[in-house]
Amino acid sequence: MSVSWIPFDGPTESFTLAAGGHRWRGERPVDWAAAGDRLRQARRRLRELPVRQVVAAIDVVAERWAKRDFPERRAAVAAASLVTGMSAETVDRALDAETGNLRAPSLIAALERELGDPEVLDGFRGGTTAIGPDVTLAVFSGNVPGLPARSLVRALLVKSAVIAKVPAKEPHFTAAFLRSLHEVEPVLADAVVATYWDRADDTAMSAALAQADAVIAYGGDEACAAIRARVAPHQIYEEHGHKLSFGVVTDGWLRQHGPAEAARRIAADCSDFDQHACLSPQVYLVAAEHAREVAEHVADAMRRAAADCPPGQVGDQDATALQHRRLIAEWRAASSAGSGVWAADGLDWTVVLDDTLLPLSGAGDRVARIVAVPDVDAAVDVMRPYAAHLQNVGLGAVGDEFWRAAGELARLGVSRVAEPGAMSRPGMAWRHDGQPRIAGLLRWCDVELPDGVER
Repeated sequence: MSVSWIPFDGPTESFTLAAGGHRWRGERPVDWAAAGDRLRQARRRLRELPVRQVVAAIDVVAERWAKRDFPERRAAVAAASLVTGMSAETVDRALDAETGNLRAPSLIAALERELGDPEVLDGFRGGTTAIGPDVTLAVFSGNVPGLPARSLVRALLVKSAVIAKVPAKEPHFTAAFLRSLHEVEPVLADAVVATYWDRADDTAMSAALAQADAVIAYGGDEACAAIRARVAPHQIYEEHGHKLSFGVVTDGWLRQHGPAEAARRIAADCSDFDQHACLSPQVYLVAAEHAREVAEHVADAMRRAAADCPPGQVGDQDATALQHRRLIAEWRAASSAGSGVWAADGLDWTVVLDDTLLPLSGAGDRVARIVAVPDVDAAVDVMRPYAAHLQNVGLGAVGDEFWRAAGELARLGVSRVAEPGAMSRPGMAWRHDGQPRIAGLLRWCDVELPDGVER
């Protein structure tokens, strides 16, 4: 099945995308100027849909995708498993989280949080209206299954047409989602082109970029920097680059919840998406007097998590890196009373206890790094060197200590504070990476009424 979605006729060229040892076929426009014209025509039809009708259509699609036996979902899960190596259950849980965010209550809550009155997108309300871009170019990455839906839906909520560059690591999902959307509300799906071009294909990137009024970029720092350098001054630009996340568990929180429950939540955070998401913790900073006991419980919890939701296949290069990380941790454990290592016989999971934060190396593959700290202030200090890339913190603290720590983390650059165990499940109302992602796509017009004109 094609990984592309092109809802109108016109000259196209075929491509083959190689990912995960498999080859995927698709089409992309040859004449991007003509494709841009067609998208702008589709956008004019989209503008006529009330925003609550847009929300209702997306809600119907999300309800279908929330069912694990939905045929489009089963095909998408199978394809994502082939490409990423993740187990089907891991992909399913990722889609559960993403589709849950696309239900009507979540979308309305996000719109109200950022806009106040969502119907400013339909016309003047109280003397103000909000206008989305004619065309948004979204360049996606595929480290988390289903991730493209979030930005795609945000763009459609502001009634923007979209050019979606599908991620090589998950090429199937976007077109499958759009096919479902077309069955429910063709006006929405007709305003989107989903296709692929190689990162090195400057011609295709330039041609697509020339059609866009807004650009959304996902990827590593280098990839995002390359896109950022090509964005024109008149284009809105939104970036989701490399991010780091941490967990913190204080003495007061541990006494309230107990080490076994803390371990269950830490294991969930370190196992979701095989720990490949930016939202996944690189390290959990744990009150020193409880750190070893917590680490021991985390080993049991990681074992149970792996049995409940099998980890994916670890590629040869990543397996070598993981084995090297284990060797370093075992050497530290042999020479330091404050260190320890617990691990599966294979590479399914690893727990490392240390009394100092070593330089961060590697990412993902269910490695729970527990670092002992004396208190929450010390935990915040540990994160300071990474301030430029901080995103998400799972904060286990109570009372005034929670709010004091949350304030320090906010000033440090953290854009989301969640409870332990919920780090990988942000709501749609989260201002992704610290910026309003719906309002950020808009320009506003305010009317100052002259005499004789009624509101």
